[in-house]
This record gives sequence, structure tokens and C-alpha cells, in this order.
Amino acid sequence: FVHIFPEMWHPELDIVLQLRWLNPLFVTGHKRKLEEDDMYKVLAEDASERVGEELYWDKEVQKAKKEARTPHLTKAILLCYWKSYLALGFFTLIEETLKVIQPVFLGKIINYFEFFDPLDTAALNFAYGYAAALSVCTLILAITHHLYFYHVQRAGMKLRVAMCHMIYRKALRLSNTALGKTTTGQIVNLLSNDVNKFDQVTIFLHFLWAGPLQAIAVTALLWIEIGPSCFAGMAILIILLPLQTCIGRLFSSLRSRTAALTDVRIRTMNEVITGMRIIKMYAWEKSFSELVSSIRRKEISMVLKSSYLRGLNLASFFVASKITVFMTFMTYVLLGNVISASRVFVAVSLYGAVRLTVTLFFPAAVERASEAMISIRRIKSLFYLCIWHWCDYGDLTVIGDRGATLSGGQKARVNLARAVYQDADIYLLDDPLSAVDAEVSRHLCIYQALHQKVSILVTHQLQYLHAVNQILILKEGKMVGKGTYSEFLSSGIDFASLLKKNEEVEQSPIPGISTMTSARNRTFSQSSVWSQDSLLLPVPRDQLLTPESRSEGKINFKIYRKYFAAGANYFVIFILLLLNILAQVRYLMDATNNKEIDLCLTVTTVLFGIVRSLLVFTVLVNAGQTLHNKMFQSLLKAPVLFFDRNPIGRILNRFSKDIGHLDDLLPLTILDFIQTLLQIFGVVAVAVAVIPWILIPLVPLCILFIFLRRYFLDTARDIKRLESTTRSPVFSHLSTSLQGLWTIRAFKAEQRFQELFDAHQDLHSEAWFLFLTTSRWFAVRLDAICAIFVIVVAFGSLFLANTLDAGQVGLALSYAITLMGMFQWGVRQSAEVENLMISVERVMEYTELEKEAPWESNKRPPAEWPSQGVIAFENVNFTYSLDGPLALRHLSVLIKSKEKVGIVGRTGAGKSSLIAALFRLAEPKGRIWIDKYLTSELGLHDLRKKISIIPQEPVLFTGTMRKNLDPFNEYTDEELWNVLEEVQLKEAVEELPDKMETQLAESGSNFSAGQRQLVCLARAILKKNQILIIDEATANVDARTDELIQKTIREKFAQCTVLTIAHRLNTIIDSDRIMVLDAGRLKEYNEPYILLQEKESLFYKMVQQVGKAEAAALIETAKQVVLKEVVIKFVSIVLFFPS
Repeated sequence: FVHIFPEMWHPELDIVLQLRWLNPLFVTGHKRKLEEDDMYKVLAEDASERVGEELYWDKEVQKAKKEARTPHLTKAILLCYWKSYLALGFFTLIEETLKVIQPVFLGKIINYFEFFDPLDTAALNFAYGYAAALSVCTLILAITHHLYFYHVQRAGMKLRVAMCHMIYRKALRLSNTALGKTTTGQIVNLLSNDVNKFDQVTIFLHFLWAGPLQAIAVTALLWIEIGPSCFAGMAILIILLPLQTCIGRLFSSLRSRTAALTDVRIRTMNEVITGMRIIKMYAWEKSFSELVSSIRRKEISMVLKSSYLRGLNLASFFVASKITVFMTFMTYVLLGNVISASRVFVAVSLYGAVRLTVTLFFPAAVERASEAMISIRRIKSLFYLCIWHWCDYGDLTVIGDRGATLSGGQKARVNLARAVYQDADIYLLDDPLSAVDAEVSRHLCIYQALHQKVSILVTHQLQYLHAVNQILILKEGKMVGKGTYSEFLSSGIDFASLLKKNEEVEQSPIPGISTMTSARNRTFSQSSVWSQDSLLLPVPRDQLLTPESRSEGKINFKIYRKYFAAGANYFVIFILLLLNILAQVRYLMDATNNKEIDLCLTVTTVLFGIVRSLLVFTVLVNAGQTLHNKMFQSLLKAPVLFFDRNPIGRILNRFSKDIGHLDDLLPLTILDFIQTLLQIFGVVAVAVAVIPWILIPLVPLCILFIFLRRYFLDTARDIKRLESTTRSPVFSHLSTSLQGLWTIRAFKAEQRFQELFDAHQDLHSEAWFLFLTTSRWFAVRLDAICAIFVIVVAFGSLFLANTLDAGQVGLALSYAITLMGMFQWGVRQSAEVENLMISVERVMEYTELEKEAPWESNKRPPAEWPSQGVIAFENVNFTYSLDGPLALRHLSVLIKSKEKVGIVGRTGAGKSSLIAALFRLAEPKGRIWIDKYLTSELGLHDLRKKISIIPQEPVLFTGTMRKNLDPFNEYTDEELWNVLEEVQLKEAVEELPDKMETQLAESGSNFSAGQRQLVCLARAILKKNQILIIDEATANVDARTDELIQKTIREKFAQCTVLTIAHRLNTIIDSDRIMVLDAGRLKEYNEPYILLQEKESLFYKMVQQVGKAEAAALIETAKQVVLKEVVIKFVSIVLFFPS
């Protein structure tokens, strides 16, 4: 019933029934690997949409407006959750009260043994009553503890989910100005690390008041028991309170600085992953490796300082008991008192209770509250910002992250279809046809579909203007002309001539207008490549996005070994183990030796404890640093296919959440586990030495714990892995939403995207809720076993009263109570360590990704290579993956030195694949030669650095303009300013606040698309390579920028080999040769004019598809090129043979 109707079941009602509704899940997890379908549906009250809308932020904003004040996010959170959370304080009150009362009953039982009289049945009956009371306290403690933890962890989950909902909702409403003030990395970091603080703060927050109250109560009981001597011990704890508060504030400052650095790192990672194809073609991996490493070093420096503070806090918890007990009884003896067993064990037990609260939970509350306040401030700073049919699978085709499998033209068609599908009244069309060819644009039903709609078309393509009602001409932000198409034709302004050149009429061109002014001048026609249809090649879904890998079974010991080895060498690890053992030995000696050497032992115990904590944190934080760097290096060397098959959120998840665990939770949990484990060994060793019979219940207890832990982890590991993998879609959805923010708003799809985000969150909540409840399932059973152990020891002592003295009973009972907490906590922490090691496992998985060929090889070409720029393809087959279809088939072609080659073909013809094969983005079969060097024998950097490329989509990275032009500092300022002047960007850069040293916005968003393309051109000019690749470089720029780029390319690369992939035939009609590809095969390769003489050639058909007038202009251009070459040859012959 529970499994079929989980939404009708309230797990909190079953807490006291030992969470039996989880039993079927544990049976399943023990038998096989758990899948997403095995998880229970999220409870309605925990759903993302519901908890997000319940948050009072909007009400707080409205109220703040009325009261003319700044809205407070903290106030909104308190208004929403204070009643339910305050009620949970009742459980804290009961639990902490019982912890104080428990030692009183312990003292009464020990009193019975101190004044033992076998004939006093009344005293025995009272002793049984005290034993029963002690047992009841133990059982109630277990129940209230788990009720409290279940509810506060669930409250933390709901708060985190609500904040994530609000963050995403806010992100969808950010204005353009606001977007400039934040970054994708910052928002991802808020969602991956900052919100996690809410999961943790709710656990400890009640101890801010419970700690001081319990300290007062314990002081009163100690006064009754040992008089004023108690103040000596309590003074130590009281001194620790303000000290730990100061540490908490310092921690808060460090946390704020760490978060800012993490923002920068995640933002940089986001840009690197998004622009990885360009980074590889530019061979810029080393530059970004140094950049990310530099940021990470600063971040890890802050993390290490924070960890040291945590180490001091945790060390103070473990050494406080020794100092307090030492100070108390030293004072007690000096005042002339005689120590008795009851007083010692009552005092030790009371100090044990208050020590946990005051020196562990209270500082944890301060620390977590400080972290949460920093997170709230960072989230609030985001809330203050201004708001604002063509394939086999039909519309269910998976198109990959950011449309990875679509060409530029296909993306444009999807974009246009999406707009038409909206059936809006007003359409804003921002040059949607720039990436499609003339034939396809004719078949797109833009005019028919939108003829009854108000449409505003922004375009660089003038052939569409004859179909519009009004034309506005803009120049530098000002309107310089307005009228109809016919009015402009009859006007005298220069623009009319441009329109006339693009007029498509069935008659011959208008007399008197020259169709060709110069063989090398560009026309303003926007015709492009041939495409008979708009069908996508069918792509099997399993070749597109691979599901995120998820390991099975227990964490391999190799993972632990590699993790610790990443932090330090084996000698340091040996020293670390030795320090831990020595610290525990000193602890035991302090517990068993006489008071003459107590001071020395206490001091050394404190020192060993502190050094041990700091060293553990140093080693483990360094391990996180090393693994991060290894993962990033592995990522940089992964093939491009990896980035096409894995969404950005999946990769960012490892660099944000998983690395966050390695920096934050894992070192703390491991240190806590090590110290708890060593204390257990110490306590057991002392207890067994004094009372050997305690082994009788202890051995089966240990065996039961081990089996229960193993059974629990079979399921818990899979749940934790599911929790990790279900996080990735949340980050992917956020990242892609921010990239397509304007499109989402334009189509008013915010609500749909919010619902999708909530669905991703709910799936993650299903895994997280199971993680919480299965942990409670385990803890309840551990505590039940421990409670039975305490009951057995308590009543067993009374049964064996004749053979035991008060000291032995006190030791047995106090250690039993101590072990009850320690044993189950140690086992739970061991399980938590294994769960958190899943993050290490996931990080290590990415350190062993499939690699490209080496960046450098033994066979290195000379520095001046290639001097000629001759490229030869010899029977080349190319596929992006071993199981993928061939993108190039038996391609053999020779490109001569300094030739200008235009590459054309329909979608899927293999144009971009030819470039990918040349850059070895995947390894081609066959041979490719550049100036007699076989490219497959060269290192990737040796090859890629020698080929310049101007990509279709210009990519700029956050950083300075200088770094975007020259990441390796290879050029002088003069050279950089000269190249900026050549591409007409010098004036724009000089106007920046710090000129070339000005930090650019994320992805260079403070530059226009045209300016970003000019930066790519400047990069190509700077490199001065003999080979240039132009990949649709002018598809998305205005006519003026297009003309500037073409002019610069012809001037600067006249002596270079240039390969141009073109949609616009006029950009390649004056090339030396035209390469026509179809379905990955070379169909035609010759001079343009010669191809145009063949009426059956594919190239001739492409030219005819652009319309008669423009076709005639293209043919005339090709003819003029031939004539010019004939004239040049004739003149050279005459000059060489003048006679």
C-alpha cells in the first residue's frame, strides 16, 4: 500500500513504528541496483512549487514598499517557518532535559553499590526503580532524538527547495542590466553550495538557546553534587562559548570570501565547458588551465583557513572533557574533599552531556548560522537586482544540450517554427533567416503564416524587403530613412542601389545598373548554400545524450587509497596515523594515571588533539585540491564528443556540488569519524580491562552493528548516487535557461520553464527525502540496540551486585551510556563517510575520461611550418564516434598553396566535418597532409596552433580584452593595438575604462555580435598562420561588418591558404576553387566559372536557386575573375618577354 500510494502516507507517523514503510525498499536495494522508478513520489507538502510559493518573499517586498524600507529575506523566512520550527524546540527541550536527568539516576545506582547491603531489599527495589528510570530515559532519548532530527532535516530540505524555486524564478525575471551584475557561475553556485547551508543550519539552530540553558542546569546539579568545585570545570566551558562565537564570526568572513571565489571558478568553468570546441581549435587549454588553477588556489586557501577553524572547534570538543574533569577534581581535592565513585561518575556524565551541547552543537550552530546568513545575503543580493517536423522521431527528437546536433540553419528553422507556433498578435523577428539558404527561405512560410500579424523584421538580408509594408533604415542608433520598398527604389539615396541589386524579378536586370564593379568587390546579396529540403538526418537517441553514469556496489578501497594519496605522500599519512594513535594513548593515560602527572598528560592530550585535527584537514583539503585539478586537466583533454553527449549541468555538478563536498563536508566527517572510532576503541579497552564480562553483550552488539551497516549501505549508496545524478538536470536546466533567457521571455514561456525546473527539483527531492529517511531508519535501529545494551548493563549490574564494587558499576554504566551515543554515532559517521565518498568516486570518474591524442608529440614540425599551406586529403573517412555514421566518406582532394577554396553543400553534407577532421576534433581514418607532414603524427597543439579559424559563433571569455586576444602574452601592446585598429575596434576598446585591461562581462556580452566577430578576426591576424579556416564567419553580422571582414581577409590573407564554408554564394564566388560536398562525399572540385559551365553540376543548380538576377550577377563575377586572371598572366608574359 505504501509503495503504491506513497502520497497518502505520512512517514512522520511511522517514525515510532521504526519506519517500516522503508523495509520493501531495503529489500529491493539489497537484491539489485536501485533506479529512479524505485523512488517514492515526493509528498505534496514538499513539492517545489508549493514550498516556493509559500515563502513570504513577495509579501515581504510589498510590505517593505508600504513601510518605505528595504525588504529582508531573513524576515520572510522567519514568517514562513517560525511556528513549525519553534515547535521542534520542544523535542530539543525533552532530549537535553533527559540528558541532564540521566546522570542523576546513574548516581543513585552507584550510591546503592557504595553502601551495598545484601539484606536491604528496600534499597534494592529503589535501585531497580532507578535502573528502570535510566532505561526509560534512554528509550525516550532515542525516540525524541530521531523525531527531532527527522523534522529539522525535512524543514531544512523544504527551505532549500523553496530558495531554489525562488532563485530560478528570479533568474527568469532578471533585466539586461541585472544580468550584467551577476553571472551563470554565481547563480549555479547559489543553487549548488549556498542553499545547502539551509539543510545544515536547521539541525543545530535550537542549540543556540539549549546550550546555555543546559549549562546552567548542569552547573546547579554539579553544585549540589560537588559544591563550588564545579565552577573550575564550568569556567572552561564558559570560556569556550565566547571563543567559539568569535571563531564563528571569523568563519563567516572566510565563508563569504570563499563563496565569491567559488562563484568566479564556477563562472569560468561554465564558460570553458560552453566554449570548449573553440578552446580546442585555438589550442588554449593551457591558458585556461592556469586561470582555473589560479582561482582554485585562492579558493582553497580560504577553504583551508575555514577548515583549521573547524579543526580547532572539533578538537576543543574532544579535549574539553579532559580539561574540565581535571580542573574540577583538582580543585575538589585541593579544597580537602574525598573523591567518591558516585560523585566522580555523576560529574563525568554531567560534563559529558553539557560538553556535547556546549562544545560541539553550540559552536556548530554558530558556524552554520553564520554560513546561512552569508548565503541569505548572497541570495538576497540576487533578489535586489532589477527584474524584468523534420525527423524520424518528430517533435520528440532529442536535440542535445544547447541544440548540439543541429546545424545553424536547423536551429534557425526550429526558432522560427517555435515563434509561429505561439500564434501571437505581434512578432519581433531578429534576422531569423540569416543562417538558411535562399531555397529554404522561399519554402519557409513566414509571409503566409504571419500575413495577418503585426511583424517587425530586423535583418541584414535585403532580398526580403520587397514583401514588407514599411522600411526603417538605422545607422549608429539613429533613423536615417523611412518609407516603402518602391519609395526607396525611386529615391536618390545610396541605399536604393543596394536594394536594386537584390531585386528578384523574372525579367532581365534593370538597364543602366552595373552588376559588377570589381571582380573582388562583394555584392550585398545574401544567397547561400543549396538545400533541397529541411530534413534532419535521423540520429538515434542513444547516440545523442548518454545517461549519466552511476557506479554500483560498495566504494572500492582503491578510491580511499587514491583519495588519501592525493592529499599527501605515504610518509605524511603514516605520521597522521601515528599522531591519531598517540593522541588516543595520551587520552587513555590521562584517564587511568594518578593526579601527579595529570597536568602533563592533559596538556599533551590537548596538543596532540589540536595538531591531529589540523593535519587531517590539511591532508584532506589538499586531496580535494589535487582531485579538482586532475579532473579539470582530464576534462581539457577529453574529445569534443564528450561535451556534445554530456549536458553542461552534468559537468558543472561535479565541479560545484561534488567538489563542494570534498572541500566542506567530507574532511569534517572523516575527522569526526576517526576521533569517534579511536574514542570507542579507548573506551572499550578501558571497560574490558576493568570489567571483562562487559564483552558478553559487547561482541554480539558489534557483530549486529556490522551486519546492519552492510545491509543499510546496500541501499543507502544507491540512494546517494541517485541523489547525485538527479541534481544534474537542475543545473542543466538553469544553465540552458540563462543562455536562452530572452527567447523564453519572448515566447512567454516562463511558467512552463518554471514548472519544468520544479519537476527536476521534485525528482531530486524524492532522492533526498529517501536519503534522510533511510538514515533515520538506520539510526533508530542502532539506538534501539544501544538502548538494549544500556538496559542489560544496568540490570545486569544489579543481578551481579555481590561481585561488583561501586567503581566498576559506575565505569560500566557511564561507559555504556557513552558507548550508546558513541557507537551508533561512529557507525552512522562511517556510513556517512562512505556516502560522501561517492562524491570522490564521481570526481575520480572524471579524472579518467577518454583522452584525445597528446598535445605534443616526439615528431615536432619546425617553427616556420607550414610555410606553403598545401593541404592534401587522402581517402579520408571521418566519424565523431566509433559507433556513429560516417560524416566524410573516402575524401581525397588537394588544396594548393595560397589557394582560396569555397566549401558548399546541403545540411549534413560534411562541411563542418571536414574542418573537424583537419583540427582532429575526432581522429579521422585515412591521411591528411599539411606541407608533407602527416597530421596524425603531430601533437594536437602543434597542429591546431598553426591553423587559424574564424568561427560562425564568436566566443569571448570573461577576462581582459588582452587575454582574449593574447592568452599566452606572446605579443606586444603595439602589435595588439595595431591589430585592433586594422579590424576597426581600436576606438571602441580605447573608450573602455581600463582599455585593453578592462574586464569583459560574461561571454563578452558587453560587445555586439559584430564586434565579437571582429575580435575573432583580430585573433586570426595576430597568429599570422599560413592556413585560415572561415566557418560561416559573417552569417550573423551586419552588412558593414561583413564587408569589413571580407576586405580584411582579402588583404591580410592574400598569401595564405584560405578555406571558407559559406551559406552566401557571393562570399565564395571569387574563390580559386569551389568544393561541393554531398552526404560526406566530394562531388565537385574546380574553378567556379568552369563549374558554372556545366548545366548539370550541383554548383550550377545552387546558383540558379537564388533567382535569375542574382544568378546572373554571380556568373558575371565568376567570369570577371577568370578574365582578370587571364589579363594578369598575359601582362606577366609580356613583361617577361618584352621582345
